[in-house]
Amino acid sequence: MNIAQQQFKHSPQQIKDRLVEHGWVLLRNEHYDVNAFSGLMSNICQKLTYDPARENVTRQSQKVDAGTQAMGLHIENGSTPMPPDIIAFFSEKSASRGSQTTLCDGHEVWQKLPDTLKQKFAEPMTISRYLPKAMWKKYVATALNIADAVQVGQQELAHFIEMIPRQRIRPAHDEGVQYDLSMPMIRHDNLKAVPAFANTLLGPSYNYEKPRFYFADGSEIQAELLEELAERCERETSEIDWQDGDVVLIDNKRFMHGRREILVPLEDRKLYICMGLGLNPAFL
Repeated sequence: MNIAQQQFKHSPQQIKDRLVEHGWVLLRNEHYDVNAFSGLMSNICQKLTYDPARENVTRQSQKVDAGTQAMGLHIENGSTPMPPDIIAFFSEKSASRGSQTTLCDGHEVWQKLPDTLKQKFAEPMTISRYLPKAMWKKYVATALNIADAVQVGQQELAHFIEMIPRQRIRPAHDEGVQYDLSMPMIRHDNLKAVPAFANTLLGPSYNYEKPRFYFADGSEIQAELLEELAERCERETSEIDWQDGDVVLIDNKRFMHGRREILVPLEDRKLYICMGLGLNPAFL
């Protein structure tokens, strides 16, 4: 199902209302450029966050550059201890073929899960992956507002791990770490405070090693269950056919997103992302 074109300009209150009630909002034909997009997210969020693996195009916005392959549904930065509450995409140059962004309402998925699966995912799962030295240093520098990742060492890493519960690290080869994070697969901390199957079980790992997911009893999730979940989520998924200048804002802890395969050269598509924490009550 494709998202229908919208012809009216949204007021700040309409943006907030739709984001909270419906979980996403498309701003089309509203003459955004990357600076206006960056300003919008600076105003709507209490604090902006960043992915250290991405390249910035403004102080607030970063490039989306993750190859051309299709991407499974996921919440942004959902394998990190601080996933953003709100994410937004701006299409400066839209692909003429493919590249549709997919949107899946995790609340609708949760409502239709059988009780056996609701019970299976009721407890947080452990996300485990190897992080090379350069990656953990850059992530900790970003999280602690340290200008130069070279200044980050074991002391800063230990401080970061202690700051946020549910994290564990073990030394690994080449000064990397084995990183374990306990994370709920069904979230209640979205803008509408509804239960939502919203996680990264089906998602990509373009800039990072693919993680492994373990249930509370220590068993690893199996491929058959992931295939079943993908089928269930696809039934609740719609697509955005991008047009130049489009902006989409998403409740990242309710809606998962992904992407259909890009069928044009990468230079024929320019998409940017901005992420933030907290809905700013003063956004009017």
